[in-house]
Amino acid sequence: MKQSLIFTIAMLSLFSCQPADESLPSVKEKYEDYFPIGAAIGRKHLQSYDTLLLKKHFNSVTAENDMKPTNTIEAPGEYTFEAGDRIVAFAQKNDMLVRGHTLVWYNQTPDWFYQHENGETLSKEALLERMKSYIYTVLDHYRGQIYCWDVVNEVISDHDEKTYRDDIRWFEICGPDYIEKAFEYAHDADPTIELFYNDYDLINPKKRDKTYRVLKELLDKGVPIHGVGMQGHWTLEDVNRQLLTEAIDKFASLGLQVQITELDISVYPYYHNQDSLPQAIKPYTESLADSLAAKYGEVFEVFREKKDKLTGVTFWGVADNKTWLSSYFVKGRTDYPLLFNHEFEPKKSFYQVVNF
Repeated sequence: MKQSLIFTIAMLSLFSCQPADESLPSVKEKYEDYFPIGAAIGRKHLQSYDTLLLKKHFNSVTAENDMKPTNTIEAPGEYTFEAGDRIVAFAQKNDMLVRGHTLVWYNQTPDWFYQHENGETLSKEALLERMKSYIYTVLDHYRGQIYCWDVVNEVISDHDEKTYRDDIRWFEICGPDYIEKAFEYAHDADPTIELFYNDYDLINPKKRDKTYRVLKELLDKGVPIHGVGMQGHWTLEDVNRQLLTEAIDKFASLGLQVQITELDISVYPYYHNQDSLPQAIKPYTESLADSLAAKYGEVFEVFREKKDKLTGVTFWGVADNKTWLSSYFVKGRTDYPLLFNHEFEPKKSFYQVVNF
């Protein structure tokens, strides 16, 4: 009897947070003539009402974490693809595109990846060979199932006086050559997929221009790069029409596809490389909802204007209840960066995006 009561309460709680009814416009359908609309997902999204929102509003998915090296390779030569396969299966069942994310990154790569069994650091040649083996194995496993990959992630320095992140293991061992090699290996492993460089803060003119120069140098050398992923981890203060337009135009001028790969708009100040962050939780007031909606309206207006240069827009999550921004930077501080709230209901931002 007690178990039955608990089950009933749980079900009532679940159904009390149903998403809006089927009369809602579908985001993916509204943007059918523009670009695919994606969401970054993991196991936590393949249940409950997340799946209903995904099926109705999105036609592309990215693995939030499940295809990164730490979740793919357990030891040299020992791979596990179960989590990534689960996402691919969901996408195939629901006629969705799949973006691969990410092959080479300084973060979420195990320490042993750079070492011999005895703990000594690999030589440049040995590390590149390990990277090649990893890329070949992963791309072979997902052959025909994933249309593009973020091959290299976040290698450009945030410091004005530096071009590359030079304090990461990839650079310390290989210098910048690993970037070129990663794209070459990926293209050799599967010439049919589209290969992206992915980074954040590319609306910042200084980082934008450094990234442009690096990509141009690689393209001039014939390195197979097909697109640039502009992570949309923005705030109300740092993104605006001018910066967004200039960035899209600049990267597209290289002949590259441009995709917005990790879109969420935080209501808190800029957070990258900050020694201290504001701790106070901002209540989700009508005024804050209006500001966030206006910002979403602004950036999507630019996206629509640039539909000839944009080949995808992917949100980093589905609804506010599972956003990384409420746990990663300041634990317990609630953020509201997506189109659906903690109860899976559409926010004012949603209507700004679909009403045009």
